[in-house]
Amino acid sequence: MVNQTAVGAARTGDNFGAIRLLAAVIVVYGHCFPLSGAPDVAVLGNSVQSLSVKVFFVLSGYLITESWLSDPNPLRYFARRLLRIFPALVFVVVLSALVLGPVLSELPVSGYFRDPALSRYFTNIYLYPVYNLPGIFCRNIYPGAVNGSLWSLPVEFSMYVVLPVLALRTTGAAVRLGCATLLLCGASLYELRGGGSLSVGAVVFGTSLRSALDVMPYFLIGASLRSLGDRIRPGMQMAMVLGAAALLAPPIPMFQELALYLALPYAVIAFARARPARFSFVDRIGDLSYGTYLFGFPIQQSVVQLFGTAHHPVRTFAFSLPPTLLLAFASWHLIERRLMALKPRRPGRVGEIVPSINNLRPGLEIPPMHGP
Repeated sequence: MVNQTAVGAARTGDNFGAIRLLAAVIVVYGHCFPLSGAPDVAVLGNSVQSLSVKVFFVLSGYLITESWLSDPNPLRYFARRLLRIFPALVFVVVLSALVLGPVLSELPVSGYFRDPALSRYFTNIYLYPVYNLPGIFCRNIYPGAVNGSLWSLPVEFSMYVVLPVLALRTTGAAVRLGCATLLLCGASLYELRGGGSLSVGAVVFGTSLRSALDVMPYFLIGASLRSLGDRIRPGMQMAMVLGAAALLAPPIPMFQELALYLALPYAVIAFARARPARFSFVDRIGDLSYGTYLFGFPIQQSVVQLFGTAHHPVRTFAFSLPPTLLLAFASWHLIERRLMALKPRRPGRVGEIVPSINNLRPGLEIPPMHGP
């Protein structure tokens, strides 16, 4: 059994946790605009919440690949992924359906619990997105959607399935992963920014194929960066150069997204691995990013309904963030951290240092607000 102290030491002293939490908070901020009926804040043709989704996918691809390379055992690999995704997901789905729903629904309590839409909502637990609960948020500016963030979890899980196939430790693994990344980037650019129509209206397992194509390339780019190991060591100076160059990209959707492919993953990993890791102190409070992702949307919808913050996105954000972080804190310390302790570990020599996955998360992606 791997020495627990050594495992914990392997992931200390980096900024991964700080980036995840910052991205989650920006997602909450970005969602306040469409949920309050205000125009999105956009950068390089993407809303800020969409950019944060892509940051999450980069980090997820990078760290999940690290987990796989450190222990390429499919059973242990998927057990870890399941233990990371589902405990908090079950918590937020049950809390939304059995507490938030009855309290805020326009239906009487008896009618709420008899409505068949209630049972359908629990399909979110096995990653089939359903957004409505009976009679809840019907009069909001963004009506009906209880948790529009959940659509991306099946996208994330699909990447978990694909990754071991691409990254098998056989001859040509790096080439396979690189070719898959280029093909997926090309397909996304063509379909979403080049006038492609194949994915228009296509829905797979309750999820828009176009929305999935928007974020999946970033997972594979992150995975490719990790698979290259020390052959590419992203540095902050080059990250700033690439970031500045991306901001100068012509205002043409395909060029802007291509600039993001080149700059965003490099900059994210450069900052995450920067030395000294000045923001590693964030890890002391726990990994709140997943809980912030899961609880942000329903809390924001509740704030809009209860406090009348429609057309006031900054006020919606100010009222939503504290309870969201509080629930995220409770979720991590009471549920997520405890069940993560059950994750299987690779057998090894005592004292052997293996990258820990205590802080790995499922990308925790919030959708670009194209609608749930």
